[in-house]
Amino acid sequence: MSERPCVGVILAAGASSRLQQPKQLVEIDGETLLRRTVRIAAESGCHRVVVVLGFAVGRMRGELEGLDAIAVVNERWRAGMGSSMRCGVEAALQINPRPENILLLVCDQFRLTADFLRGLIRVHGCPEYPIAAARYNGRLGVPAVFSSIFFPNLLAVSEEHGARRILERNAEHVAPVDFPDGELDLDTPEDLKRLTHFKIASIL
Repeated sequence: MSERPCVGVILAAGASSRLQQPKQLVEIDGETLLRRTVRIAAESGCHRVVVVLGFAVGRMRGELEGLDAIAVVNERWRAGMGSSMRCGVEAALQINPRPENILLLVCDQFRLTADFLRGLIRVHGCPEYPIAAARYNGRLGVPAVFSSIFFPNLLAVSEEHGARRILERNAEHVAPVDFPDGELDLDTPEDLKRLTHFKIASIL
């Protein structure tokens, strides 16, 4: 594993309109996806973890109690994932020591594990690849680790686009790590029906 400081940035600001309920609060084995993602990011070896919030901020903050995480609020979360990504990266760059790497994550990949993240960070330690990214469904995506030379790219992303466009435009610099379960996320009520052990926490 690379010993250079790495900060995890978790994008968790959306309202999950297609799901019709906040995916951050879906519980898997008694733990919300938001809390689970923060925990495994910390277990993977991240120096610090930044969580970008937006929708239902008060309820989401409650899920972070007892965790060593920095919560930041993106007031423009409705503008798109790129807006939240910039917000999270800006917060990460204020951390001392300043990170040399950023691990970018979302919170709805319910098959994600700390072991996979540790492997991703370890692969990223190879100097010839300044980016390491998960590969699933034939495409590069998050989780992904970016070296500091790509921080300007993360900060310059448009509001409606996420990290995938950066990954695709710089594919020759990416070390892909296969993560077949990465395509399993929670976007629609039908996705939830495929799970047999979930519980929705109320935001009321």
